[in-house]
Amino acid sequence: MTAITPSIYVAERLLELAAAVRREDAPAAEVIWTHDRDLLQNALEFYAELRSKFGLEKDEFLKLNQILGKATPQGGYDKETWAKIQAAHLGYEVGNELFGMLFLIADRTDFFDFKVEDDLEVTIPDYLSDPDLQASMKKVLVPPPATKADEIVTPGGGMYYAQEAPGMPSFVKEGEHFDKGQPLFILEVMKMFNKVPAPFSGTVDKILIEGGDGVSVKKGQPIFKVTPDEKFVEVDPKEIEAQKRSTTAAYLQDVL
Repeated sequence: MTAITPSIYVAERLLELAAAVRREDAPAAEVIWTHDRDLLQNALEFYAELRSKFGLEKDEFLKLNQILGKATPQGGYDKETWAKIQAAHLGYEVGNELFGMLFLIADRTDFFDFKVEDDLEVTIPDYLSDPDLQASMKKVLVPPPATKADEIVTPGGGMYYAQEAPGMPSFVKEGEHFDKGQPLFILEVMKMFNKVPAPFSGTVDKILIEGGDGVSVKKGQPIFKVTPDEKFVEVDPKEIEAQKRSTTAAYLQDVL
């Protein structure tokens, strides 16, 4: 790398590099894994050039930061180039501060309670085995349905069958409990017999289909009246948005 000269517009060069990393024809994996690497490498080269220009060592970043904070152009740069150098420096500083948010989140969520011991055994905090906490997390990771929470409906049109074959017991009966993913009935479409799994766990209160096996059903037609294990509690989207903004603002305040 050569020392920066007034003819080198650092900010423009960084924008060009960023655009190259985000090129549309690149595979997603390449974009994800190379973007941060390239950005950090550009930052290292950027500051290496500045240290060379001002005759500073790698451990003299505070001195470099003070120089870059001066309103009057330094090092013989013209006003326009100096403004772009300061803008690039500010961008890198903000990015570096934002990395600190990861550690804040980890600390506030007790992530560091997870440990890999010297013998490579993993220590998992005891509180994660708490049944109430697991039930709460289940609601977040596998939320109950937001619509038709008390019904099981057909995913499409076809012929309804309550059992896998004639003479075999029905998949479910009134009053029985079913688990998420458990087959509830069969839907035949063009001689293709598809088992329809339960979208959530619950109990069958009433079988709504009339006529038994081979009955033609329409898409969205109610099959069972059910009681889900987890009750869906509708939350105002504006309230969720407000909570997200509040939490984000709190983390940003800590970083800044």
